[in-house]
Amino acid sequence: MENLQYFIQNLDFTNTFWQVGTTLFFMLGDIISGVVSAVILKNLDSQKMREGLLRKVLLILIVLLAFVVGGAFKITFVSKAVCIYIIVMETVSILENVKKAGIDLGKLGELLKIKKEDNTINLVFKENKENKE
Repeated sequence: MENLQYFIQNLDFTNTFWQVGTTLFFMLGDIISGVVSAVILKNLDSQKMREGLLRKVLLILIVLLAFVVGGAFKITFVSKAVCIYIIVMETVSILENVKKAGIDLGKLGELLKIKKEDNTINLVFKENKENKE
């Protein structure tokens, strides 16, 4: 845990604009990749789109609250950690959408495993998979 905190504290965005902008850009990328994937799979659903957009609104609220906490208590670690977490989460989601759309991701695709029985996608690291076998 200390290594993660050290990494986040020493990881510097160029400025606050890029910290927020990068996070929002990845969120937008997830929305676009999700819509394109749904169109390709012919399962575009306005209810799912509304729910997804509302989740993005909540993520934006969390980012804003993280900056408020950071500004109020001079803890930049909080906003950085939140933004990095969201960027990683959105990257995984984008990769899942690309894989759902039928695009082969090569070795990168091996990190993602599609469970056929319930059509969900889970992130599976090779180390964990090998340890279970």
